[in-house]
Amino acid sequence: MTAYRATVRNTAAITPLMRRVTLGGEALRDYEGSGLPDESCRIAFGADLTRNYTIRRRDPLRCEIDIDFVLHEGGVAATWAATVEPGAEITISGAPAGKYAPADDVPWRLLVGDATALPAIGRAVEELPAGAVARVIAIVDNPDERQTFDTSGDVTIEWVYAHSDEAGDALRAAIRDRDLPDGPGYTWVAGEAAATRDVRRHLRHTLGLPASHYDTIGYWRFDAEAWEQRYRQVSAVIDPRLAAADEIADDEQYFDAVDEIYIEVGL
Repeated sequence: MTAYRATVRNTAAITPLMRRVTLGGEALRDYEGSGLPDESCRIAFGADLTRNYTIRRRDPLRCEIDIDFVLHEGGVAATWAATVEPGAEITISGAPAGKYAPADDVPWRLLVGDATALPAIGRAVEELPAGAVARVIAIVDNPDERQTFDTSGDVTIEWVYAHSDEAGDALRAAIRDRDLPDGPGYTWVAGEAAATRDVRRHLRHTLGLPASHYDTIGYWRFDAEAWEQRYRQVSAVIDPRLAAADEIADDEQYFDAVDEIYIEVGL
């Protein structure tokens, strides 16, 4: 995997709990992306710690990218973002891809996510063609975390307030407790991993939507330490089954198989 050395050019507070770090450098001239609004890169915060982050803005001419960080206590990446100064260097890697893929003529888009999804939601909204209809349901800690987006689209934003330990339930409710708009639209949901897994099952199996009409992404996991401990306890049993699932060509059938494996062992 190709690594790119980048320099912090600027930092800015977007909200009290969201900080934008602008990375630049000649090395980024060759750092090509997918062009999708939820494309991400891997950032190395030391030899053994890397994390995926959405590329909020890409400027090929200036060889820059913006990364928005959610600030929270105890996180190595959050601490770095809160304290880093221009001139510091960091290594990024990965081949940015993304999953956001509505049809060009889709009549509506529904974008739902917690704070970690706001960089992708913001970019998606700002890149909407003129008149494109989108509804956003954004889950944040409090009213101070609301953001504004410049867009040519026809966009409505509903802000839901929930702390991080409640964000998963709020994400589930945002989909389960509301009717989708009429017609064959596109739903994109991102945030806490267990919640997005439940949302995917709801969209696929309860509502029966075709795979082309939705995408879900898990960005983080509530109580990750307990989850990882449980995984280690059952890894010898499930790892061979997960490896076998990798052979499933259809993405949604693959995720169904993985969900069943995890559910059986309490993950």
